[in-house]
Amino acid sequence: MKINSEKGSVLIMALLVMTVLAIICATSLTITSQNQSSSMQTASWHQSLAGAEIGVDRAIRALNTGSWTGWYNVSGTPSSTQPTPSGSPNANAAPISGQYNYFATSSGAPTLTMGGVSGTTGAPEGNTKVWGWVTVDPALVDSKGRQYYRIRSIGLAGADNLHGVSMNKLDNDLRNGIALRYNRKTNTAVAAGQAQASRTIEVIVKPNSNALWTRAVTLNGQIDMSGSSYIDSFDSSNPFKSTNGLYDSSKRQSNGDVGTLASTGSDLKSMYVYGSLTYSGPIPSNAGNVQGQKSTPFNAQITPVTSPGWTSGYTDKGTFSGSDTIPAGTKASPAKYKYTSLTVPGGGVYTLSAPNTGTDNNYVEIWITGKLTTSGSGYIVVSSGVNAIFHVGDDITVSGGSTLGPLVNQNGRAASVTINGYGGAGSKATISGSGAILAVVNAPNYAVTISGSGSFHGAVIGNTMSLSGSGGFHFDESLNNSGNSAYGNYSFASWFEDNSDPIRGVTY
Repeated sequence: MKINSEKGSVLIMALLVMTVLAIICATSLTITSQNQSSSMQTASWHQSLAGAEIGVDRAIRALNTGSWTGWYNVSGTPSSTQPTPSGSPNANAAPISGQYNYFATSSGAPTLTMGGVSGTTGAPEGNTKVWGWVTVDPALVDSKGRQYYRIRSIGLAGADNLHGVSMNKLDNDLRNGIALRYNRKTNTAVAAGQAQASRTIEVIVKPNSNALWTRAVTLNGQIDMSGSSYIDSFDSSNPFKSTNGLYDSSKRQSNGDVGTLASTGSDLKSMYVYGSLTYSGPIPSNAGNVQGQKSTPFNAQITPVTSPGWTSGYTDKGTFSGSDTIPAGTKASPAKYKYTSLTVPGGGVYTLSAPNTGTDNNYVEIWITGKLTTSGSGYIVVSSGVNAIFHVGDDITVSGGSTLGPLVNQNGRAASVTINGYGGAGSKATISGSGAILAVVNAPNYAVTISGSGSFHGAVIGNTMSLSGSGGFHFDESLNNSGNSAYGNYSFASWFEDNSDPIRGVTY
């Protein structure tokens, strides 16, 4: 029989084409399957991080509110293995040394529903549920006696049930948080149909005080520093942290803390802050010379300042400009004076005197509905033994003055002079001069400017602050004498994702 060679060649070519096409189809299907599986696993990988972040949020909320509903209190130290406490949740306070608090959601009751689908794993977004568990334990106590806590939150998400992995071995090595058939973190096999992704976040949170004068600077908005300005601290009540109750640079302390609720636009210009910086918003620019911790968010409550609103019991002085001597009263019956405006011009001296000599029982309050101004060589003297409060409803300008400065506090303590600014948005407080100014300024709506060659001793609450000059800003730690009872709001001191791989000996 004669074979038609031409037809045989066509048949062979057809078979070869079909084989090539089959290989192309198989390769395309393999690549498509790999891409789909990788996409679904990647989705789960990201969603497990969301689960971990939910745990962190839950823990911080419990610390800040003191409500531990659903949490267990467990003896011992938490590990990477999920606890299994028995009984009902029993935590009613933050854990103490040798204990930790534990909370978990059920893997069968998702805390998040992806793509509007609930049910079993393998939905279009890669999983239908995100769950996890979190522990809180007392990490350390700092030099101020403040308790820091460690939060370890593990987020989990259902992963692709097709136990396929990437063709790239390095990619698979990096994804040690995706357990398809074997969990390298717990050294256990994964049950069929229970593939999952897990990620761990470890956070250290520090306490923030709600006390009025717990830090050097407390702001609603931005802070700017320039020139040769700096912020540090001392303690007028401690001879090891001051000299005769006064600031001594050789005894500098590093508790000149700064906090801002809205840090956008802040620029420290590489000036030194001997203390911590706590902020909400972007980290202030050029903050490399902050000697303490930089953390976020800042959760302090800044209480509005209001006018005293006296209706009787005061002396009305009207509009005043010049020199005067005003006697104080006692703590039980402080002297009260009201002004429409108070100006101490060049050459003027406004003195608050102490009739009760030899004691600190001299109290006076000055209510100025308009502006408080010193200018030129005019200055205010708060005599030794006098405790003075200025309530100001408009701009505050304390500048110029003699070589001793525009505000002479003969007590040597910032706590004895308080300037409360209750003016509205746009109000300004300008403090400058060549001498030391000892006072506390509580003006939440004010744009505060501190400048000049003199130094400021005390603390400031304001809207914004611009600090320049060469004298320095020295926080008097004795202002915060409330102990730890005021601490209750917590903010991040550190945050990192724990990528430990215990099976391979990689731990953190």
